[in-house]
Amino acid sequence: MREIQKTLRLQGGDTGQDFRLTKLDAFSGAFLLRLLARLPETPEAASVLASLPEEELRRLMTACLEHCEVLLPAGWMPVMTRGEWTWPDIAHDAAACLKLTLEEVLWTLEGFFSGGGSASRKENPASRR
Repeated sequence: MREIQKTLRLQGGDTGQDFRLTKLDAFSGAFLLRLLARLPETPEAASVLASLPEEELRRLMTACLEHCEVLLPAGWMPVMTRGEWTWPDIAHDAAACLKLTLEEVLWTLEGFFSGGGSASRKENPASRR
């Protein structure tokens, strides 16, 4: 079964906070791939964030943060829902929001660009002669 969730801990001050990421759904993932395809080269993910126009960065961050949850004493709570902050503690923490966005992008694309061709393609024995 495909893993679509992972947890990570972001350090802040003397303590840290646990987050759960869910891979982007197909529509958000396609949007992410279209953003990457428009770039002249495939730079590191952090420089992708720096190179995006403000509106695209906002759209990408919103899509990513809507797939993040924070662990609170009462349980998991979404960071953002329908473009609105549902966990206001992070609303003014740009570093944490950018880190979560970057982690979400990397988690969603993990394995997408790996390998060198289809794993299902079999070599033709006649081609080795």
